[in-house]
Amino acid sequence: MTNEPPTTPWPAHQPPPAAPPGPAFLAAPPPPAKRKLGKGAIVGIAVGAVVLCCCGLGGISAVFGDDDKPAAQTSPSAQAVAERVVPSIVPTTAAPTTAAPSPSAVVTTAPAPPPAPTTVVMPNLVGMNAAVAQDKLQQLGLTKIQLGSQDENDTVVLLAANWTVTKQSHRKGTKVALDELVVLTCTKQR
Repeated sequence: MTNEPPTTPWPAHQPPPAAPPGPAFLAAPPPPAKRKLGKGAIVGIAVGAVVLCCCGLGGISAVFGDDDKPAAQTSPSAQAVAERVVPSIVPTTAAPTTAAPSPSAVVTTAPAPPPAPTTVVMPNLVGMNAAVAQDKLQQLGLTKIQLGSQDENDTVVLLAANWTVTKQSHRKGTKVALDELVVLTCTKQR
Protein backbone atom coordinates (compact mmCIF):
# COMPACT_ATOMS: atom_id res chain seq x y z
CA MET A 1 0.00 0.00 0.00
CA THR A 2 1.13 3.40 -0.83
CA ASN A 3 0.34 6.74 0.75
CA GLU A 4 -1.38 8.10 -2.27
CA PRO A 5 -4.72 9.85 -2.01
CA PRO A 6 -7.69 7.80 -3.13
CA THR A 7 -8.72 8.29 -6.67
CA THR A 8 -12.18 9.41 -7.72
CA PRO A 9 -14.04 8.36 -10.84
CA TRP A 10 -14.30 12.01 -11.98
CA PRO A 11 -11.63 14.64 -12.40
CA ALA A 12 -10.70 16.70 -9.29
CA HIS A 13 -11.41 20.05 -10.95
CA GLN A 14 -15.11 19.15 -11.58
CA PRO A 15 -17.87 18.79 -8.98
CA PRO A 16 -19.37 15.35 -8.48
CA PRO A 17 -22.23 14.51 -10.82
CA ALA A 18 -25.81 15.18 -9.69
CA ALA A 19 -28.12 12.35 -8.72
CA PRO A 20 -29.66 10.63 -11.68
CA PRO A 21 -32.89 12.23 -12.72
CA GLY A 22 -35.89 10.36 -11.44
CA PRO A 23 -39.63 10.84 -11.40
CA ALA A 24 -40.79 14.30 -10.21
CA PHE A 25 -42.92 12.91 -7.38
CA LEU A 26 -39.84 11.41 -5.71
CA ALA A 27 -38.03 14.73 -5.54
CA ALA A 28 -38.30 16.62 -2.22
CA PRO A 29 -40.43 19.77 -2.48
CA PRO A 30 -38.61 23.05 -2.01
CA PRO A 31 -38.87 24.49 1.50
CA PRO A 32 -41.70 27.00 1.91
CA ALA A 33 -40.72 30.65 1.79
CA LYS A 34 -40.50 32.27 5.22
CA ARG A 35 -43.25 34.82 5.74
CA LYS A 36 -42.60 37.94 7.74
CA LEU A 37 -45.01 39.02 10.47
CA GLY A 38 -47.40 41.75 9.45
CA LYS A 39 -47.99 44.93 11.42
CA GLY A 40 -51.23 43.56 12.86
CA ALA A 41 -49.47 40.49 14.25
CA ILE A 42 -46.71 42.60 15.78
CA VAL A 43 -49.24 44.93 17.40
CA GLY A 44 -51.18 41.93 18.72
CA ILE A 45 -48.07 40.41 20.24
CA ALA A 46 -47.11 43.73 21.83
CA VAL A 47 -50.59 44.23 23.30
CA GLY A 48 -50.55 40.68 24.64
CA ALA A 49 -47.17 41.25 26.27
CA VAL A 50 -48.39 44.47 27.92
CA VAL A 51 -51.53 42.74 29.22
CA LEU A 52 -49.44 39.89 30.55
CA CYS A 53 -47.12 42.30 32.33
CA CYS A 54 -50.01 44.33 33.77
CA CYS A 55 -52.07 41.40 34.95
CA GLY A 56 -49.11 39.41 36.04
CA LEU A 57 -48.92 35.70 36.26
CA GLY A 58 -50.86 35.78 39.52
CA GLY A 59 -53.95 37.17 37.82
CA ILE A 60 -53.75 34.60 35.06
CA SER A 61 -53.31 31.76 37.55
CA ALA A 62 -56.32 33.06 39.50
CA VAL A 63 -58.41 32.88 36.35
CA PHE A 64 -57.17 29.51 35.13
CA GLY A 65 -56.05 28.09 38.50
CA ASP A 66 -57.26 25.04 40.37
CA ASP A 67 -60.69 25.67 41.92
CA ASP A 68 -60.67 22.50 44.06
CA LYS A 69 -58.77 24.17 46.92
CA PRO A 70 -60.81 25.21 49.97
CA ALA A 71 -61.51 28.91 50.25
CA ALA A 72 -60.19 29.24 53.80
CA GLN A 73 -58.71 26.89 56.33
CA THR A 74 -59.90 27.12 59.89
CA SER A 75 -57.51 26.89 62.77
CA PRO A 76 -57.93 24.19 65.44
CA SER A 77 -58.88 26.80 68.07
CA ALA A 78 -61.62 28.19 65.80
CA GLN A 79 -62.98 24.66 65.33
CA ALA A 80 -62.99 24.13 69.08
CA VAL A 81 -64.95 27.32 69.65
CA ALA A 82 -67.46 26.32 66.98
CA GLU A 83 -67.95 22.89 68.59
CA ARG A 84 -68.67 24.31 72.05
CA VAL A 85 -72.18 23.75 73.30
CA VAL A 86 -73.98 26.99 74.02
CA PRO A 87 -76.38 26.69 76.97
CA SER A 88 -79.87 27.97 76.37
CA ILE A 89 -80.83 31.17 78.09
CA VAL A 90 -84.16 31.27 79.87
CA PRO A 91 -85.67 34.74 80.07
CA THR A 92 -86.53 35.96 83.53
CA THR A 93 -88.86 38.76 84.46
CA ALA A 94 -87.32 41.60 86.39
CA ALA A 95 -88.83 44.69 87.86
CA PRO A 96 -88.52 47.68 85.58
CA THR A 97 -85.95 50.21 86.72
CA THR A 98 -85.16 53.70 85.62
CA ALA A 99 -81.56 54.21 84.77
CA ALA A 100 -79.72 57.47 84.93
CA PRO A 101 -78.38 58.68 81.60
CA SER A 102 -74.85 57.54 81.08
CA PRO A 103 -72.15 60.12 80.38
CA SER A 104 -71.56 58.67 76.93
CA ALA A 105 -75.20 59.33 76.01
CA VAL A 106 -74.77 63.09 76.34
CA VAL A 107 -74.51 64.59 72.89
CA THR A 108 -72.48 67.72 72.44
CA THR A 109 -72.78 69.80 69.34
CA ALA A 110 -70.00 71.75 67.77
CA PRO A 111 -70.58 75.45 67.40
CA ALA A 112 -72.26 76.30 64.13
CA PRO A 113 -69.96 77.77 61.50
CA PRO A 114 -70.41 81.44 60.86
CA PRO A 115 -72.97 82.19 58.16
CA ALA A 116 -71.59 82.58 54.67
CA PRO A 117 -71.34 86.17 53.52
CA THR A 118 -74.20 87.33 51.33
CA THR A 119 -72.35 90.32 49.90
CA VAL A 120 -68.84 90.97 48.65
CA VAL A 121 -66.88 94.14 47.97
CA MET A 122 -66.55 94.83 44.26
CA PRO A 123 -62.90 94.99 43.10
CA ASN A 124 -61.56 97.26 40.33
CA LEU A 125 -61.52 95.18 37.14
CA VAL A 126 -61.05 97.92 34.52
CA GLY A 127 -58.03 97.21 32.32
CA MET A 128 -57.92 93.49 33.22
CA ASN A 129 -58.21 90.61 30.80
CA ALA A 130 -61.90 89.65 30.73
CA ALA A 131 -61.23 85.96 31.47
CA VAL A 132 -59.11 86.87 34.51
CA ALA A 133 -61.73 89.36 35.73
CA GLN A 134 -64.52 86.81 35.32
CA ASP A 135 -62.51 84.23 37.25
CA LYS A 136 -61.83 86.72 40.05
CA LEU A 137 -65.55 87.44 40.42
CA GLN A 138 -66.34 83.71 40.49
CA GLN A 139 -63.73 83.18 43.23
CA LEU A 140 -65.47 85.88 45.27
CA GLY A 141 -68.70 83.86 44.97
CA LEU A 142 -70.61 85.91 42.41
CA THR A 143 -72.77 83.68 40.24
CA LYS A 144 -74.36 85.99 37.66
CA ILE A 145 -71.64 87.50 35.46
CA GLN A 146 -72.23 88.78 31.92
CA LEU A 147 -69.68 90.03 29.43
CA GLY A 148 -70.77 92.67 26.94
CA SER A 149 -69.02 94.31 23.98
CA GLN A 150 -68.58 98.00 23.32
CA ASP A 151 -67.11 97.39 19.84
CA GLU A 152 -69.19 98.10 16.73
CA ASN A 153 -67.84 95.20 14.66
CA ASP A 154 -67.43 92.58 17.42
CA THR A 155 -70.76 92.59 19.23
CA VAL A 156 -70.57 89.24 21.07
CA VAL A 157 -67.87 88.17 23.53
CA LEU A 158 -67.16 84.56 22.58
CA LEU A 159 -63.70 83.96 24.05
CA ALA A 160 -63.16 86.11 27.13
CA ALA A 161 -59.38 85.69 26.95
CA ASN A 162 -59.34 87.87 23.80
CA TRP A 163 -61.11 90.80 25.50
CA THR A 164 -60.21 93.59 27.96
CA VAL A 165 -62.60 95.06 30.57
CA THR A 166 -63.34 98.77 29.96
CA LYS A 167 -66.31 99.29 32.34
CA GLN A 168 -68.01 97.46 35.20
CA SER A 169 -71.62 97.72 36.32
CA HIS A 170 -70.72 98.27 40.00
CA ARG A 171 -68.05 100.73 41.16
CA LYS A 172 -65.05 99.40 43.01
CA GLY A 173 -65.58 99.22 46.76
CA THR A 174 -69.39 98.87 46.61
CA LYS A 175 -71.11 95.88 48.24
CA VAL A 176 -72.65 93.44 45.78
CA ALA A 177 -75.01 90.56 46.65
CA LEU A 178 -73.71 87.15 45.57
CA ASP A 179 -76.74 86.53 43.34
CA GLU A 180 -76.77 90.02 41.80
CA LEU A 181 -76.02 90.50 38.10
CA VAL A 182 -72.60 91.98 37.33
CA VAL A 183 -71.95 93.21 33.78
CA LEU A 184 -68.43 93.73 32.49
CA THR A 185 -68.19 95.80 29.31
CA CYS A 186 -65.24 94.74 27.18
CA THR A 187 -63.31 95.66 24.05
CA LYS A 188 -61.33 93.57 21.65
CA GLN A 189 -59.23 96.59 20.60
CA ARG A 190 -55.76 96.67 22.08
